[in-house]
Amino acid sequence: MSSRPAHIPALDGVRAVAILMVVAFHLAPLAVPGGFIGVDVFFVLSGYLITAGLLREHAGGGVSFRAFWERRIRRLLPALALVVLACTSAALVVGGDLLVDVDRQVLGAATFSSNWLAITGGDSYFAALAPQLFANLWSLAVEEQFYLVWPLLLVALLAVLRRRWAAGAAAAIAGLSAGAMALGFRADADPTAVYYATHTHVFGLMVGAVVAFVAARWTWAPASRGIGWVRRGAPWALGALLLAAAALPWESAVTYRGGLLAVSVAAAVVVLALVTPGAAPGLLVRALATPPAVWVGRRSYGMYLWHWPILVLLTQMFAPQYRDGSGVPFVWTTTIVLTVALSAASYRWVERPVVELGWRGAARALRAWALPVAPGERGPLHPRAVAVAAGLVVTVSMTTAAAAIAPRESATERQILAGQALVIEGDEEDEESDERPATEPPTTVPPAPSSPPAAPDPTPEAVVAVPEAEATPSPQASPPEAPSVDAAAPDAPAAEQEPAAPVDGRQVTVIGDSVTLASAAALAEALPKARIDADVARPMADAPALLKKLERKGKLRDVVVLSLATNSTLTDKQMDDVMSVVGPERQVVLVNGFAERRWIRGTNKELARAAERYPNVAVADWAGTIKKHTDELAGDGIHPSEAGARRYARLVHDACVEAAARL
Repeated sequence: MSSRPAHIPALDGVRAVAILMVVAFHLAPLAVPGGFIGVDVFFVLSGYLITAGLLREHAGGGVSFRAFWERRIRRLLPALALVVLACTSAALVVGGDLLVDVDRQVLGAATFSSNWLAITGGDSYFAALAPQLFANLWSLAVEEQFYLVWPLLLVALLAVLRRRWAAGAAAAIAGLSAGAMALGFRADADPTAVYYATHTHVFGLMVGAVVAFVAARWTWAPASRGIGWVRRGAPWALGALLLAAAALPWESAVTYRGGLLAVSVAAAVVVLALVTPGAAPGLLVRALATPPAVWVGRRSYGMYLWHWPILVLLTQMFAPQYRDGSGVPFVWTTTIVLTVALSAASYRWVERPVVELGWRGAARALRAWALPVAPGERGPLHPRAVAVAAGLVVTVSMTTAAAAIAPRESATERQILAGQALVIEGDEEDEESDERPATEPPTTVPPAPSSPPAAPDPTPEAVVAVPEAEATPSPQASPPEAPSVDAAAPDAPAAEQEPAAPVDGRQVTVIGDSVTLASAAALAEALPKARIDADVARPMADAPALLKKLERKGKLRDVVVLSLATNSTLTDKQMDDVMSVVGPERQVVLVNGFAERRWIRGTNKELARAAERYPNVAVADWAGTIKKHTDELAGDGIHPSEAGARRYARLVHDACVEAAARL
């Protein structure tokens, strides 16, 4: 085993492929929907390298746990500390929602517990309401926890089992972890917890550990028939990884119920082909060992750390331009340039000195650079020393300040929570009104204003209902279609708009998701006494049951608004189920969705088709309306700000006016 080269350049090429997948996914998730699998490729590679090193140490006389953990800390901590200090300081300057929970994120980075703190904090990797500056550190936490436990477990296994059985135990752990992910995934819940958790996502690292056992055996038995299979299968496995990066959606059940395990196995075949003597096909090695691929691969750790916070900072700094598309090329280009430059600088001046010289050696080298005087001599303070000391003091101080003032909620979350409070308050009022006879005749409601008021009425007279379900999407994607309700009216100057006919809010039931919640106050002002029932992450699949319950209680009104496009697709069966409850006498308004999510276009197309299938269904074009006013969206690019909420309310109000006229 000791004769095997310590460094295999083609493995750097595997790292390069993995980091390119991840960066592409974060920059363009619609174009590269499966790029997140790059993390699993990293896991397999790390599992192999760590286990192979431990097996060599064990064969050479014993494993030094202290030396192993010191090496891991020297490799990971310097670059991580630099990124956290620099990016948190930048976030303090930019301000806004970038500081939400940044104290918890810094703590997670310092303790390698980011994944568990994110889970307990209710974060969503795939649909955050606030930009998480260090969301990418979850995988580093999983790796560090693996580094802490696996050496102990491996030595224990080798003490009682032969290597073949120890390899079997590693494979069993991988299988149990993948099974836990498959069982933990629910189609009606956010998958972040099963994606982040160590026990449900450690299988990639364990598959890499199995590769180390197999590679060690084949090194001693190069005539094994399995080598031929690896030689022929490795290019196909790499192709399968590229295909998965291009097509495997994060929201699909297939991803969690075997998909990521299959990705790990494919990555394992590639790694095994590269590390087993005589097994690696020449073309594959040459492709992965090209100088550019090796250069990127050696700096992939820094690139992984830097690219995400840089992207988050830039998208917040240029949010309006990024959302309307005009700023996307600038943000992408700047993210890539800064990521490459900073990771290269970090690799040269931070990572390599600490790894190669140790903490003390790196400190002596830094001192010699910052204070270029002969040992024992005293001279004036060099500008380099001043710059280093000032940079350290400033970034530590700014990071501390950012953590001290970090808010718990983003502006969007506060707006949604206010909507939920309105929902609960309105439901209590609705229950009270059910217990007493109605003595007031229906009131006529004036039309919504043609220009947004300064602020919504803090105490609107709305009937709102406590939501009962929370779920996540079962998406699909297909081209968009033009909706049926005119979206241009809210955008025209007030003098050119004709006053909308009045509509009685008592005629209206609104079933919505978090976009509706964020707009609840404005909606209640535009449609007083309308019944609003909204919940976070509510999908269209929940609509039939909710409508049946309202119908059974006699609370389903003549105009039914369904604003559920953000989190789900619409199938013919779902629409048929909705219409079987609503019936032909009521009017239905379907509000389409606006978000950078794969299923939105397909959902909007299906909504438009539903309006063609049913004469009493119309579509309110939220997508077309807000696309012209992306500056009225919150930081996540999905939920409306207060101004956007008023625009949403006017759109729904006007659609209800048209629907009421058809009754």
